Amino acid sequence: MLKVTGVVAVGALAIGAGVLSQAGTAKTSRIADGQGGLLISPLRVDRQAVTGATDRITIANRSPEALTIEVKARPWSVSSSGDVAPNRRSTLGGVRVSEGAFTLAPNQTREVDVALAGAPAGGSLYGALEVVGLPTDLEQRKGVVTGYRLVGALRYHAATKRYALSASSPKVSKDQLLLPVRSTGNTNAAVRATVEVKGATGTRRGSARAAILPGKRVSLNVLSAKTLRAGRYTVKATLRQGTLRTTVTKTLRVKR
Repeated sequence: MLKVTGVVAVGALAIGAGVLSQAGTAKTSRIADGQGGLLISPLRVDRQAVTGATDRITIANRSPEALTIEVKARPWSVSSSGDVAPNRRSTLGGVRVSEGAFTLAPNQTREVDVALAGAPAGGSLYGALEVVGLPTDLEQRKGVVTGYRLVGALRYHAATKRYALSASSPKVSKDQLLLPVRSTGNTNAAVRATVEVKGATGTRRGSARAAILPGKRVSLNVLSAKTLRAGRYTVKATLRQGTLRTTVTKTLRVKR
């Protein structure tokens, strides 16, 4: 692990590149070739899940100072709204990184192999490759110290996709109708949900689309609930993913 003094604050980053500062707030930004900073190429691994599959990642230090580098494969942490971020308390089982820690001088590069060590239990595996670069003399510095955090996607797809979705009872939160949907298949293929909400005042329709990781549940924002009066409603939800189409009917009670 990288040893740092003080607190390094890390917020949610988009898949790509991010800049973090000690005792600061994480900011998202993409660092292009020639702009300096810390670079990784390619930004993602996207392939069929085959035991031993290996991808070579090039890490380049284009900053003016030496950096201590840490490379980790992380599982995704998924919020109820579907936002994803690397789980920094854990490593992604089944993925091996040839070099997890090293130092890069200015303008120096290093090639790191990322390999799928074994067949994933469900046939697929999804996670993040996190690369953090901090100045080698971080412990001797005072004040705000800028470092780099790059996050790329690791996508190992099943040879045969299995689509399986289930929906829980909808709920109203902050004037939005949310439909909790869980993926129990083995693919991150996009999920589309359409709903019909029937009550005493008529029928309302809505929809939402999202990618849901296998084994995860996301509350899809399918409809504005601002105009739903207090009462009992019937919600008919149709879920689609790949070749799958399934319809469920749920009861919704709105309190005002």
